[in-house]
Amino acid sequence: MERYKQARYVWTQELNRILEEGYRHGREAQLLVVEKIQRLTGWPKHACYRQAASLGLTQQHRQYNWTPELDAMLAEGYRGSGGIKVAAILRIQSQTGWPRYVCWNRARKLQLARNNQTGNRSWSETEDKYLLDFVGSKNPREIAKRLKRSVSAIRARVRFLGKDRRISMRVQDGHTKEELAKYLGRSKKTIQNWLDQGWLKARYEGKNRKDDTLRVTDEDFRSFWKQHPWEVPFYKLSHEGLLWFCSVMHDVPPAFTFGDPLDRKQRQEEEQEQDEEFLDS
Repeated sequence: MERYKQARYVWTQELNRILEEGYRHGREAQLLVVEKIQRLTGWPKHACYRQAASLGLTQQHRQYNWTPELDAMLAEGYRGSGGIKVAAILRIQSQTGWPRYVCWNRARKLQLARNNQTGNRSWSETEDKYLLDFVGSKNPREIAKRLKRSVSAIRARVRFLGKDRRISMRVQDGHTKEELAKYLGRSKKTIQNWLDQGWLKARYEGKNRKDDTLRVTDEDFRSFWKQHPWEVPFYKLSHEGLLWFCSVMHDVPPAFTFGDPLDRKQRQEEEQEQDEEFLDS
């Protein structure tokens, strides 16, 4: 036994003969021979399985021959309730010895499974608009529930609509101090003063405690304005600030006021490029 343990995964003719002998006598004999080789060598099981595959001892591409009688039995089971379907699969297993996934794959191929009867539902313009309106402001699970789709389908559609311009689905509810200062025509120092006095509430995004992760939600801003309206005279706001103010006070989706997130992202990139060009000049 020691001479086998000295060489890791080096198969000798004797070990190959033991492995082949076990694989000729069914599943139980295979398990016994793998345990025997483990005792002799100290190797893990997967070393034996890989060697058996390399020697052609395993059936890697087994063919399952379905007869019309088996297909009819499976179809009858899928037309019934869950218990009848399970009973039909068990009956097929008892007759053939096949694993359950073979029956499931056959049902999908014959379009017996419920999810294959309807097919993939195409996206409508209304669904795309709702998705773009609320992406980044609503949790993906809420959007998926509203559109009656899976979360993975929502993420895949966002990637498709974004194409090379990536749209983040991370919920960033609220506005930073810099954004508020831009919309309200006030300085960040004034915004910070409101926060220090407790007039305006804010929350940090995630676990980071950086200035740009401090966010003010629409609800918090509405509460602040109702108690301190003189701090934000809306008649002095710019056009963009007034649009933002109206969207917050009336709880309008961000995309309804400021456009599609693809366009918003493009505008932000263009503004950033212009700022960089100005600094370089």
